[in-house]
Amino acid sequence: MIKFFLSITMICFAVTGAIADSLPLISAKEASKIQPVQFVDVRPEHQFIGWDTENGKGGHIGGAKDFPLSWFDLAKNPEDLDNELARRELKKDMDTVLYGNDTLGSDAYDLFVGAGFKHVKILDGGLEKWIESGHTVKKMARYEMLVYPEWIEELVNGRSPKTFKGGDFRIVEVNLPFEKDDFLRGHIPGAITVDDTINHVRGVRILADYQSIPMTEQLKFWNRPTDDNIKKRLEAMGITSDTTVILYGSVAATTAAYRAGMIMHYAGVKDIRFLNGGKPLWELENLPLEKGENEWTAVDDFGVQIPQNPEVLIDYDEELAMVKNPDAVIASIRSWPEYLCKISGYTYIGEAGDIAKSRFGYAGSDPYAMEDYRNLDNTMFNYELIADRWKKWGITPDKAVSFHCGTGWRASETYFYAYAMGWDNIRVYDGGWYEWHKKKGSPRKDKGLPEDAPERKPNSFFKTTSKK
Repeated sequence: MIKFFLSITMICFAVTGAIADSLPLISAKEASKIQPVQFVDVRPEHQFIGWDTENGKGGHIGGAKDFPLSWFDLAKNPEDLDNELARRELKKDMDTVLYGNDTLGSDAYDLFVGAGFKHVKILDGGLEKWIESGHTVKKMARYEMLVYPEWIEELVNGRSPKTFKGGDFRIVEVNLPFEKDDFLRGHIPGAITVDDTINHVRGVRILADYQSIPMTEQLKFWNRPTDDNIKKRLEAMGITSDTTVILYGSVAATTAAYRAGMIMHYAGVKDIRFLNGGKPLWELENLPLEKGENEWTAVDDFGVQIPQNPEVLIDYDEELAMVKNPDAVIASIRSWPEYLCKISGYTYIGEAGDIAKSRFGYAGSDPYAMEDYRNLDNTMFNYELIADRWKKWGITPDKAVSFHCGTGWRASETYFYAYAMGWDNIRVYDGGWYEWHKKKGSPRKDKGLPEDAPERKPNSFFKTTSKK
């Protein structure tokens, strides 16, 4: 699991040359004329994606890259910092314009010059002046789905944060089996906890044990629970179709939280939010944690028939139809070795391989990681760069897109990122490679890279090869 280290020593990276006594400011008009130029938004991530706050307007300058100043503290050493800058395709020898809500001070300038940027200017008046000068900003289409810690604080304290329509809400921490005591040690005030059995029917994890289990039973493993069981679980948690649900987890359980959101979305919960950054970001901001358990207050009825959105979680026959559809794209949210059919990635999947027509959609360093989609503080990676990666592989919003992974968890996280970006014609193949490889005659992708692969290796920057 990734560990976050807050270290003030990061601001002490060696600075080549003397820092100017007065900061080099540039007006919005002048900055808009520089070609080429890279704008860097140093504000918190939630403002970058679109949230208006008391500190300033949400959104960002078109083409800007996000690099909040807090990330300098999260990089453990200069090499890690360079790694994170490279992930955003930031070039140190290019004209660089930094901006915040208002005119930035020397702290931002010093950090970037200290990191090796040679041509740094500060946008005079920041984003506020940029907007006043008649320039537009860009926002993620459904940014409000990814909430931030202060938004939840307002909710917990009885206020009505932006975009919250009122009514009942539930804050839910999703825990993995090895995290059963984490919730008791500290959680967001008022939160309840649920384990990952809400996400799937647990199966046996040892491959040899499958030999004595009928195939009809094997095919139930790792897929979503029955509609009746989903209904009972949600009612026990006090959740109806009209309840606003805010989900979060640890670094490892962030994918589990998105999978739980997928189950709720399928069932018919209308307003699902995710704490962007999860528990790690809440703790990084030193916000209060509550110990012990909170009681679940059950409801008598979910309110509508389940599923309300059956089209978002598709099964084998529907995936097979997608494979045969020339206007559809099969997006493989798996590690590079899984996509190349070198490893199965799971102790209970014996065969390596992938679904026919699969296009590489990125994921992480192993089957349980999602570094390609996460920032240093566990927030969602730059959504425009995600879209650029996908586009290279033909994964675009004008097509019908089916996301899959091994058993549907990584694909669920990616589904919601695409949804937040405004994509609508998307779904998750629930069975994933687990079900696909068990069905006789399932068309499979050839081993290795497709002939038309746009990349010979992934544009990934993580350093580890395994987190198991």
